[in-house]
Formats: sequence, structure tokens, C-alpha cells
Amino acid sequence: MLMDIITKNYMSQFLESEQIKETELSKQFELFASYCAIAQHYSETYNVEDIITGDGGDSGIDAMAIIVNGKMITSKEEIDDLVELNKVLYDINFIFVQAKSSSKFDYSLMGTFGVGVKDFFSERPQMIRNCQIQDKNSIVTYVFSKMKYAKNKPNCYLYYISTGKWVDDKNCMGRINIAVSDLEMLSIFANVKYIPVDADLLQKYYRSTIDATETEIEFNDRVILPEIQNVKQAFLGYLSHTEYLKLIVGENGDIRKNVFYDNVRDFQGDNPVNNEISETVCIDPNKFILFNNGVTIICKQLKNNHRNQFILTDYQIVNGCQTSHVLYNSRNNITSDLQIPVKLIETNDDETVNRIIKATNRQTEVTNDQLIALNEFHRKLEAFYSAIPLKERLYYERRSKQYNYDPNIEKVRIVSIGTQIKSVASMFYDKPHLASRFYGKVLNSVKDMFNEEHQLLPYYTCAYTLYRLEYLFRNKLLSLQYRKFKYHILMMLKYSIVPEDIPNMNSNKIEKVCNDILKVVKCNTSLTNEVKKLTSILDKNVPDLSSTESTKLVTLVEKLKSELKK
Repeated sequence: MLMDIITKNYMSQFLESEQIKETELSKQFELFASYCAIAQHYSETYNVEDIITGDGGDSGIDAMAIIVNGKMITSKEEIDDLVELNKVLYDINFIFVQAKSSSKFDYSLMGTFGVGVKDFFSERPQMIRNCQIQDKNSIVTYVFSKMKYAKNKPNCYLYYISTGKWVDDKNCMGRINIAVSDLEMLSIFANVKYIPVDADLLQKYYRSTIDATETEIEFNDRVILPEIQNVKQAFLGYLSHTEYLKLIVGENGDIRKNVFYDNVRDFQGDNPVNNEISETVCIDPNKFILFNNGVTIICKQLKNNHRNQFILTDYQIVNGCQTSHVLYNSRNNITSDLQIPVKLIETNDDETVNRIIKATNRQTEVTNDQLIALNEFHRKLEAFYSAIPLKERLYYERRSKQYNYDPNIEKVRIVSIGTQIKSVASMFYDKPHLASRFYGKVLNSVKDMFNEEHQLLPYYTCAYTLYRLEYLFRNKLLSLQYRKFKYHILMMLKYSIVPEDIPNMNSNKIEKVCNDILKVVKCNTSLTNEVKKLTSILDKNVPDLSSTESTKLVTLVEKLKSELKK
């Protein structure tokens, strides 16, 4: 098995960043390749174990991701939350990966992969399914049960990845065409794409995960804004829709979800406002510039390359998410040169960015959880995390992707706001059964979280404990069958390590509780032994450890608490 030195180095960098100790080369490549493929559709922080399915009985599928409305879905409840939040499922993607570290494309294996994906969607599957495949299939089945809320049928992507060179081999192309045709015959997809990925393309995929987004546009019609404190340069003007699409469409033709992470609102689908925008775009495009408030783009670096050529690096569209998605969805129906009003700002000052986000989103109703990252508490929490000694340091991701491009930071040490909310709710508010919901739902159930009077150490403690648990699961030091109960284990560890009553989050006494927990958590042996005692309690109280349904029961939480308090 040959692997070029660049791919091997990239894979080593990935494994180190994810703290993966896997020694088998084929398994290493499977993890690396799957991560790179999924990253073309989803680039927020997530645990790679959430996508891996390959472990015997996998239907020839090494990894699978379900992306709906730009979110990675790991439970049925998240679909319900999306329907409640957006009223529509506007963008459904199923991504399948098969990775082979051999240096050739095997047309037989490529065909088997296609058959496995088709069998995945069968009502009477012929292949053996492991627990991971069964879990993914149950979520996909639930998505199809909610298609009355969907604007379009799902898209299906198949990535077959090898370390070789893709040369459009006739036999391989034949297997690809058969697989695509078989899936299209099911009549359940809007599009089916089977993508062969060789070493060169795989390297390109990985570089896209570590390099800041960079796009060159022609910005002819602009004026320079006067000098503004903490702003390097700023322009006001308008872009043609063809130039604007360069900013929001990736190389694979999909919309770039990552450039909207700092936008406080996700795309809202077919609401009245967006329908009016769509109507103007398609019927009266020349008047779009008169009717639309425009978009605001903030970038870390802005270079005037040549005359009207500008290069935007690490940019975010902080206002204009709705406009952008409508333009993308209508891109094939725009018949004339539609113009988009644009405000383009270069700044690295965090406070200025916050104020721009708040100011440019005043015209629409924005909920508290959508503006949560802008609250002062999160600034303090971010600073607290950065003051922890390097060995135990985590990085609080107050803004999505803010640490993505620092090669010195292991990705598994990055704590997103969603992870922070779920871990605090589980450990200190005894609500692990809510962890399958989106974090906004969890936040609404715990009204005083992120209270200005709270001590900061409990927030770090629960996130660090979760980080350590994931390390043990990832490296097979704990049985993976218990990973679905990780949030329950967070709560259980608190009761197991600290037998006395737990003080309030604003009490100075909470620091002793946290230090007692951290003392156990920092040691692999002590944490492993403690968790194994707790899993024996789970064994007694959970009839079927392979099912995810028990993780959502309040009754299980009460049983576990009762047993631990005896």
C-alpha cells in the first residue's frame, strides 16, 4: 500500500489535531478521508466519531453525515427543532463515504459501495446493519416522514476516496453510472452525485479545512468610507450578482455555509419576506437594488490586488443571509445583471464586529439565543479558558471557526457554544436527556445559564470532563456502546465524586466541587475506573444499550440520580 508523502503528512496532522491514537493505517485513512469529504458540506466543529459507521455490518459505508438546513443532524429531535425554528426543511443532504488507502480505484469495490448506499434506503434491506448504520437509517427515515415541510427532495452524495490517481477509467465510470442510475430510480432525490476522490483532490479538500476562505471579486462600483476607528478600510457600493455569487458559492457548487456563521439568523426558508425577494430577483431584477437593504461583509484581510480586483480573506456575511440564499436558489433564473448593495469592511477588532452585527440585524426580530455569542459573559468565559495552563487548556469558540486556522490548536480542544450549553445543562442542571436537542432548545430550558453572577470554573469543568470522556471513547479505553450516554455520565460523575449537596453556580463553594471533579478527570486511570463503576449502573437501568431512545427519558435521569444518592 503506497501513500504519497503529502497525503501522509496531512493525515498525521489531522490525527494529531483530533488526538486519535489509531495505529492501523487503513483505519487512519478512513477517519482522515471521511473528515475531508464531510468538510465539503459542513465545516463547523464536531466530533469525527459522529460520522463514522465502518466497523463490520456497515453496508460498505465507512462514514455518513446527515446535513439539514446547514446543521449536522445526530438525532430525530433535531429535525423537530428545525421544523419549529425554520418552519421548513430547505436543504437536505445525505453524504456517504467509502475510503480505501490502496493506490488504485477498484471498480468492483466502487460498485459495492453504490449497492450499499442503495440498500441503505431500502425498506427491506438485504445487508447486515451495525448499530451506527441503524441509527443513521432511523434518522433518515424520520427526515422522509417530515417531507411535507421540505422545499425540495434531498441530495445524495457518494464519495469514493483512494490514494491513487483518477483517470476516468471506463470500468470505474460504468460502476459510477450504474450506482447513480439505481439511486435516481428510487425517485426520492433531487440530485445524486458519485464523486471519485484521488490523492490530489483529497489534499485539496484537507487544505480547505485549514486555510482561511479567500475569494477574489471585481468591485467596480464603490466609494471609500471616511476613516473609522478600529476599521482598516471600508467601502460602500454594489456588486453584480455574478461577482457576489463568487463569495457565497464553493467549488463544489454548493452554498458556502461557513461564510454565514457570524450571521445571527439562519436561512428562514419560504417566509413572506424571502418570497418577495425571490419574486423581485426573477421578475423585476433591475429594481432589486432599490428594494433590498443590502449585505454587510466583514473580512480579516482585504487586498486591492489590481484596480478593481479585491481579495477577501477570512470573511463573514454578517447581514444578508436571507438575501444570499434566495440569490443562490434563484441563480439559474436571473436573466439580467442584477445588482446587490454591499458594505465591505476590513477589521480585526472584536468589539467593532459585535456592534456591526447588532446594528445591522435590528430590522428583523432576533431571539436571545441567536445573539448569545455577543454577550459579555462569553467574553469573560473565553478569557478564562485562555488563562488555563496549556496542558489542560481548552478554547472557547465564542465565534464559529475562530480557531480553525491556527495549526497549533488541536480541534478536539475547541468548545463550541452548543457543546458548552449541553455539557453545563447535563452536569450542573441534571438535564442530560435534553442533549439530543439543538442548543437553543436546551438553553431555553435552563433560564439562568450564563448568569453574570456565576463562577466561571463550572463551565470549564463540564467542558473539560466531556473532552476527557471523548478522548477515552475515541481511543477505545472505554466501550463505545456507552458513548451515547456521555451526557448522562457527566451528571453521574458529579454525584459520584461529590457526595455532598452541590452548591449554586454563583457560590464560592462551587470551586471546591469543580476542583474535586477535575482531580479525577485529569488522570486517565482514575477517570476510567470511575466511569466503569458508573457504566455498571447504566447496565442495571438501561434495558437496551444499543438504543438511543433511553437517552431521552427523564425517568432514566431520575433513576440514575436516585441510585447515586443512596
